[in-house]
Amino acid sequence: MNVRVTGGLLGSPPVFIGIAILFRLFVVFAVGETPVLIDMEEYHELAVSVLEGRGYASDQGPTAFRPPLYPLFISGIYAVTGSPNIHAVRIVQAILGGVEVWLLWRLASLWFGSAVAVGASWILALYPTRLIYATFIHRETLLGVLWLWQVYAFYLLTHSRPRFTIYLSTVLAVSLGILCNAVLLATSAVLSIFLLIGSIPRGGDTYLRRSGILSFVWLGAIIFILPWSIRNHRALGEWVWVNTKGGRALWEGNNPGWMEGRAEMEIRSEQWKAMSGMNEVESDRFAREQAIRFIRRHPDQFAYLTWRRIMQFWKLELLPFFYYKQDFFGTLSPAILILCAIIILSPFPLLCTGAAAGLVSRWSDGHIRLIAALMSVHCLASSVFIGGFRYHFPVIPVLACLAVLGWKYRGAIRGRRLVVYGFLFMLLYLNFLDHIVANWNQVRALMGKGGRYEYSDTRSWMKKGIF
Repeated sequence: MNVRVTGGLLGSPPVFIGIAILFRLFVVFAVGETPVLIDMEEYHELAVSVLEGRGYASDQGPTAFRPPLYPLFISGIYAVTGSPNIHAVRIVQAILGGVEVWLLWRLASLWFGSAVAVGASWILALYPTRLIYATFIHRETLLGVLWLWQVYAFYLLTHSRPRFTIYLSTVLAVSLGILCNAVLLATSAVLSIFLLIGSIPRGGDTYLRRSGILSFVWLGAIIFILPWSIRNHRALGEWVWVNTKGGRALWEGNNPGWMEGRAEMEIRSEQWKAMSGMNEVESDRFAREQAIRFIRRHPDQFAYLTWRRIMQFWKLELLPFFYYKQDFFGTLSPAILILCAIIILSPFPLLCTGAAAGLVSRWSDGHIRLIAALMSVHCLASSVFIGGFRYHFPVIPVLACLAVLGWKYRGAIRGRRLVVYGFLFMLLYLNFLDHIVANWNQVRALMGKGGRYEYSDTRSWMKKGIF
């Protein structure tokens, strides 16, 4: 499919893609040789284990706790550089940011035309947390590309007579997405449903043909993932399709102490003691059973916690500040820190507000309904488990598309649609206020009023009875 480019120099893909890469590289080199921390360290150690010929293993032996794609991706970079070069990983991730912008431009051009595609691409190219994420050794940098790749590949399957290369691209997008994070299975399911039941174009396209396409894609994905599952059976003694973290993640988000600060940690400690002596698969199964028992006994609390996790999904993008607390970025003066907070935190609520406007003003467009379904299912799939603000990372590109549409068609938001827009506005800004109030001690510290810097998970005013 040909995509027409308009808008002069600023509308030229090489320009905004090049700017996206350059800005990410600038941040990477500004951060320098910062060591890995917490989750980053686990990915790094798995990659080093593969590089050194010990296989996909932790200190305890062969593992499937983490999905394999991102550690293998890092290991491949280490193999090329000849050593565990974290800086090289960050450089490659900066380049991946440009690939993500290119994918968004292609997809948005096909969906909404060149003007919207260029606007959304510039938003993604300059989006502050996207620039910073290039420095993190986190799978989200790869996940964002795979998420867009899936959507783009399925679009080509639906709207053209695809060549074999497009079939193969879709198989790879689905299987690699699942191997990066199994939650992308939900995205693949939504895309498959839309492909199957969407409007049937002329030219001999039938439900039978589309069923055949889907059968090929899913059979191909199963075949692609199967070697990893066979490896897990040989290494762990049981069939593990992707990873052994699902049960523990389900339990961590569904227990009496979730989001209760110290109480939560005490409950976790008790569970960890109960799982001591179990192997990886057994402990994951035990945790899943505990979570299911809690959900069955306390359906009201499960509903409440699910709501809280959905709120967490749309929360401000705080991960850079979490790592700042761990001295990842060194030390900044309060004035610079406040400026960084404004630059980093402001775009997300503005983007969501614009996206809400785009959603309600163009609801009759089938692509808008697909975007709404993709975002909703990804949010719900993520919110079944722990829940967290970084899980909305893959949907930022389509939020950018909606925001540009919201600005373009802002005159169409009238009548009852304004109620929907107002609800989404309220959801976001109540969540924003929730975090400010819950962490007021830190806000006071930023203002020089005697508060303390700390990463707090205290109860918020919402948790005291409003919801």
